[in-house]
Amino acid sequence: MCKKFGGTSVANTERLKNVADIVTSTAKAGNQVVVVVSAQGDTTDDLIEKAAELNERPSRREMDAAQHR
Repeated sequence: MCKKFGGTSVANTERLKNVADIVTSTAKAGNQVVVVVSAQGDTTDDLIEKAAELNERPSRREMDAAQHR
């Protein structure tokens, strides 16, 4: 079973503990678990903004992950 968490679900310690509880419960239920954790809070938005500051037209390849949000 694959679980992905990011944004507000990992934005602070309390929310990270909640994610850990979900993953633990899933594993204890007998499932093999793969967990993917992406950027916390508004980190992705901040990175996109910084990229625009460095280059008005960043490469599509470099921005690919941001384009598919």
